[in-house]
Amino acid sequence: ALSACDVPDTSMMNGAITLKDNVLTLHAKDAPDALIGSDGTLQIDGKAISVTPAQRGLLLLYFQNVMDVHQTGAEMGKVGASIGANALQDSIAGKSKTEKDDHAKAGGGQLKTLGLKICRDQANIADVEDQLAAQLPAFKPYSHIADAHAGDKCTPDD
Repeated sequence: ALSACDVPDTSMMNGAITLKDNVLTLHAKDAPDALIGSDGTLQIDGKAISVTPAQRGLLLLYFQNVMDVHQTGAEMGKVGASIGANALQDSIAGKSKTEKDDHAKAGGGQLKTLGLKICRDQANIADVEDQLAAQLPAFKPYSHIADAHAGDKCTPDD
């Protein structure tokens, strides 16, 4: 059994990207794990990879986009909890269906906005992966983790 200490702060792309203690771990098929630190450092198979300042900037951008997904996900959790709490309070207070629906719509709108932000952040991750693969040969095995067409799906359903 895993202890609570072994659980990542964030896991995305079906576990191919995990965030724990300010370190991203990339898991790609047929490649050793790659670690990206919050300072833009890169390790592959436990070995530090030398990077140029431009490559470090891309690694920092990659890290930040994953952090953005993590933070937006946490915000979505808070909004969802608030929707649930408001629904319970409205029921206890005996509010009308219209009043209950208004609260639910407001929270749903917030969740939709946050969902679009996560979608865009994931598309940004794919873009940075492409740039890293072009500039840093050691990164190529990890350049197909994010869906290159994720941004195509980032449209509000009005």
